[in-house]
Amino acid sequence: MAFWYTVAFRMAAVLPVWLKRVIAGLIAWGYFAFNVTQRRGVFANLRIMRPEMSQRQLSRLALRTFAQAGMNLLDFFGIPSTSDARIESMIVNFADMRALLDERSDGRPFCLVAAHYGHWELAGAMLGLGGYRTHAIALSQSSGVVERLYESLRMRFGMTAHDVRFGLRDLLRHLPEGEVPAIVSDRDYTGSGEEVEFFGKPVLFPRGAALLSFRRKLVGIPGFLVRQPDGRFLLEFGRPINPEASDERSWVRAFVMDFAQQYEAIVDQDPTQFLNFFDFWSTAT
Repeated sequence: MAFWYTVAFRMAAVLPVWLKRVIAGLIAWGYFAFNVTQRRGVFANLRIMRPEMSQRQLSRLALRTFAQAGMNLLDFFGIPSTSDARIESMIVNFADMRALLDERSDGRPFCLVAAHYGHWELAGAMLGLGGYRTHAIALSQSSGVVERLYESLRMRFGMTAHDVRFGLRDLLRHLPEGEVPAIVSDRDYTGSGEEVEFFGKPVLFPRGAALLSFRRKLVGIPGFLVRQPDGRFLLEFGRPINPEASDERSWVRAFVMDFAQQYEAIVDQDPTQFLNFFDFWSTAT
């Protein structure tokens, strides 16, 4: 794994753009054709999000979903060899980011609530280039070499990654003043998440961002980096989440439900950027 990651980063640095796009397309086709488990997961999700579509229409959307993931890989492996100015130019409204966040948060401390939609890895780089020091919760890599590659990228953009096993505990204990937690909040790894309606069917969403926001007195701001037809990205922020409930249990549930509703509206615009390659609704109890 470490060898192939190293090769991918080096190839992304030297190959022409057209050839990298061809390779990304071939990878997408390969996964679509041969990774039966992931293909079944994507089809299962699309049938819920687009129940009115025929099998042929769903197949087109499924292939586009794999293509989106291939393009994300292309962008990710190109980040180390891409200048800050070039990364900023990939975001259509990068110059408006701080103003948008200030407006949504009303100047208060906030937690950015993200999801496996669009390009969440590039969003981390974008926040760093915008002057924010951020904290994320992430799965650790099995290879020390790969983990160091990720760590070098995070250091460049001022991000601290906390292990998924105890990251929430760390942030609850200590979040430096002025720094921003950016929590990907659509996969419940513990089986103890909040069951909410998503596209009309129950599914578990994690409580971590909500719990952190309640205890640290943060405003939740949904944020998604959405790929546009020209290959660039539009940063979309949702309405602030700050429930009126006084007790923690009710507040957390209201927070998760609000995020799920806003997330559903984003996904409904383009389900091919919903990059969960498993049966997303299988987590429901």
